[in-house]
Amino acid sequence: MAKYIEHKRDTELFVAGSLDLLLPDHSIARTIWAGLEPLDFGPYDGLYKNDAVGRSALNPRCLTSVWTLALLRGVTSSVRLAALCGQDLEFRWLLGDAPVEKSTLCDFRKEHGEALGSLSTQVLGALGRNGLLPGENMGVDGTIVRAASSRHSVKKRKHLEVQEQDLEEVIREKLSHADCDCESEELKALERRRQRVKQALAEMAARGLTEASDRLTVTEPDAGLKRQKDGSYAPGYNAQVVTDLDSGAIISRSMVDAGGDGGQLQPQCEHAQAVLAELGIAQGDGVAQSITADGAYHDTLQLDALEKKGIQCFVPEDRTAHRMAPGVSPEYHADKFSYDESTDTMRCPQGQCMKCRKLNDGKTAAVYQAPTEACQSCPAKQQCCPKSQSGRYVNRSLYRERLETIAQRLDTGEGRRHKNARWVVCEGAFARLNSLPHWRRGSLARAGAGAECGAGQARRRNYCGGSSCTT
Repeated sequence: MAKYIEHKRDTELFVAGSLDLLLPDHSIARTIWAGLEPLDFGPYDGLYKNDAVGRSALNPRCLTSVWTLALLRGVTSSVRLAALCGQDLEFRWLLGDAPVEKSTLCDFRKEHGEALGSLSTQVLGALGRNGLLPGENMGVDGTIVRAASSRHSVKKRKHLEVQEQDLEEVIREKLSHADCDCESEELKALERRRQRVKQALAEMAARGLTEASDRLTVTEPDAGLKRQKDGSYAPGYNAQVVTDLDSGAIISRSMVDAGGDGGQLQPQCEHAQAVLAELGIAQGDGVAQSITADGAYHDTLQLDALEKKGIQCFVPEDRTAHRMAPGVSPEYHADKFSYDESTDTMRCPQGQCMKCRKLNDGKTAAVYQAPTEACQSCPAKQQCCPKSQSGRYVNRSLYRERLETIAQRLDTGEGRRHKNARWVVCEGAFARLNSLPHWRRGSLARAGAGAECGAGQARRRNYCGGSSCTT
């Protein structure tokens, strides 16, 4: 009969050496600690009040390094992280083998947003001083983060006013009874509801919401009603991030109230330029040479303004911008109409003259329309404008040359490189965050912290010709 070595898993072990000797030299924990060591953690000191009395606190540098390593591993739960800090060698080394509670980890992440932002600024400054943050080729992307609130928590002013009156009547009626207990749990619950409604109305007044936009999320006032990825509408936040495509570092991040990415190209680019100027990396109009985004950021006026500043735009045209009405044949699409510059008119494939009637709402295109009588009697009406009760109209862009230049630039090898770099760096960052269970649905503080935690990240691959780095 074969013989095997008997297992001795219950044998007590005595390991000689320290945590520092047991931790390998190539451990990522050592890299994180070395990167955080030169940073100034002074903004944290004012938040601790145990200088004279009280128990010694955990060093904020240790807690920051622990959360950094946890996020790199995809751990976002304070409970899970507290368990790792007692078991995992790398976490124990970062903490100096000091015990830590899950509440301490959770409170540190939530209550130190400004101090964490200052660290992100220091990281960007260090990258810039060492030439690892060129800031020449930038990419912008955004995502909608659903708030931890139900869509039923979005109320209008009129509804809240009626609800407040109803609650006051119910409380008054219950107090009028002789046998009413003022300290009953039912009355306390009603009073708490009334206070929440009053706070929501006060928040509406403080924000100056008009009758047309008097909608507010009661539980999270900063969250607006936004379209989610599944097509539904729910309270959420619009997170915008500008990334350096050469290094992969996030230059700036912000939460905007817009429902989508439209109209955010120029503001986000200027915000990133301001951050670089504050760090001393950019001077004057900045060092940005290009900005890359997807079709949702396509805005003719903003593209023209950025191009005039010498910033090359790699932004494809939105596919939905020129969507034809149902039933229009391909031979009667807008590109089949010819323009006569001498008379400022357009002619349809049937030869009908179309005069300029007005400018579109964005003041970026002239609208040419044919006479109603001509279109109604035209034999090609069913192919050209089958459902129109008036004459067919066509838009002619006033910035045609500018848009054609951008479109041709996108078809070059450089344009494809910029597109691939934005896809990997910008969308890749959000893809990783969206894969985390705590990022899919969270409050504004959590979403902001998630964006800040991405600051200073870098990718090893060099996409646009700049220097590569890792942090």
